[in-house]
Amino acid sequence: MGRIIIREILTHAYHGCLPSEKKIGGEYKITLWIDGDFTESEKTDLLEDTVDYDKVVNLVSHEMRQSSNLIENVAYRIANKMMLEFSKIKKLKIKVIKITPPVSAEVPQVEYLLEKKR
Repeated sequence: MGRIIIREILTHAYHGCLPSEKKIGGEYKITLWIDGDFTESEKTDLLEDTVDYDKVVNLVSHEMRQSSNLIENVAYRIANKMMLEFSKIKKLKIKVIKITPPVSAEVPQVEYLLEKKR
C-alpha cells in the first residue's frame, strides 16, 4: 500500500452560512491523503497506473466552485467524487481548511477532516 499526499490546494470559494460569505468568498486549503495499491505504477512508471494529480486538483477545484453552507458538505462531496473517479483509491482522507472564518474571536482557521474507505 502506498500513499500520495497532495497538500494545501489553495482556492477562493463561496462557502458559508452568512450572506457576505456567499458574496465575497474566502480562502480555503485542501489536503488529500490518497492510499492505494500503487505497485503497478511503481514498476511501469506510467501515469495511467496511478492517480493523476492534475485530475485530482481539477476535481477539487470543480467541487470548490459549487457553493455550500458548511465545509463538512464540501469535504463529503469531494471525497465521494474522488472515490467514484479513481478506482485505485482504497482509503482517502481529506482536510478542508477555511482561512480566517467570520467568528467572534481571532481564529486563523477552521478545519474539517473526513476519511473514506472502500
